[in-house]
Formats: sequence, C-alpha cells, structure tokens
Amino acid sequence: MARTRPAESAATQQRLRDAAVELFADKGFFGTGIRDIATSAGTTLSSLYHFFGNKDDLLVDIMVTSTEPLRDAAIALTDLYDRPEYLLSALIEQHVWAHASDRLAKVVSDTEIRALEGKRRERVLSLRDSYEQVWRNAVQQGVDEGVFDVGHPNTIASGLLSMCTSVSHWFRPDGGLALEQLCWGYSDAGLGLVRATREQRAVRRGDLELQSPGTLLGDGT
Repeated sequence: MARTRPAESAATQQRLRDAAVELFADKGFFGTGIRDIATSAGTTLSSLYHFFGNKDDLLVDIMVTSTEPLRDAAIALTDLYDRPEYLLSALIEQHVWAHASDRLAKVVSDTEIRALEGKRRERVLSLRDSYEQVWRNAVQQGVDEGVFDVGHPNTIASGLLSMCTSVSHWFRPDGGLALEQLCWGYSDAGLGLVRATREQRAVRRGDLELQSPGTLLGDGT
C-alpha cells in the first residue's frame, strides 16, 4: 500500500489543480470558494490545505506550473536556433501551441495575477518577466543583425506576446482549424510584423524548417 501513496497524492493534487483551474476560469478567483474547489475535486478541505496551504498558494501553483515549463522551453529554443527569424518563429509557435492546448490554465495565469499581492505576486511576475525577456532578446537580435526592421523591439515583442496569448480565449480544437495550422499562421504573421528579410527577400514561415511546437513542452509529435 505504501508504494501507491505517492501516486495517489500526486493524483489528488492534480485533481485539485484541475478543479481550481476550471472554477477560476469560469467564476474568477474571488468568485470561487475554497470549499467549491475541494468538492469539485472530490476530496476534502484538509487535503487542499495539506497540499497547497490556501487558495492564494493554489493560484500561485497553477501559474508557476503553467508558466515555468514554457519559460524553460523558450530558453531551450535559444540553444536550438541561432538565427533570429528561426528563434522568433519557434517562440511564437510554441506559445500559441501552449495557449491553445492548455487554454484554461493559461487564461487563469494571464488574468488572475490581479488577485495576488506581496511575495506571491513578485514570484509570478519574476517568472513571467524572465520568459518575456527571451522574446525581447530574440527581437533585439533580429534588429541588431539587420534581419528585422522595427523601431521599438521591446514594444513589438510585447505586442507579439499579446497577439499569441489571445488564442487561449477563442481557439477550439473542433473549430475547423488544426492547431498546427494555427501555429504556422501566427508564425508567418509574426515574421511579417517584424518585417523579417534575409538577402533582401522577405522571410516567410514556409522558408523555415522547425521542430514541432509542442516538442519541448512534452506533447509534440
């Protein structure tokens, strides 16, 4: 029996996390009671307190487990692609993939930061800033190498992130557009926004050979 306890604990934690994500996305953090989460997860309040401490810490856990793998995967992309047009395209596709395939967690992570204060808020913002810095560096690299033609790299990076993040609010897997097509389209649009050129020729997504956008997130094909 003892051998099953770690797996059972992990399963209970995941049920609580999943229940909280659905409720926070539907009702908002402040509209969700902690007892609602435990009931939806099919467990007890004591289990929730044991694994997460309180509702605020549970929200932080959701945000960290949603953002940290994306940040780590983005850093890994910088080792895979040395050309800025490849790196930016890969970042865009990976971000869109994550936000379309794990929609509710990303909606919560992107909107409920307003519910956090103090060190909890600082922890999440620090993680988010480190992820966004990878994007800013990629755009700046493109400008420095004369591949991208934009006047305000940091502003463009923020705009690209906002554009890609929005898919979590509207994408549906049964909506007639395959996720791979969505990623490709956003990548191509992103290259257009930064006016990517190589040898006086516009760079398009079809010119690039990239790995599947979900590979580094553990769900690529």
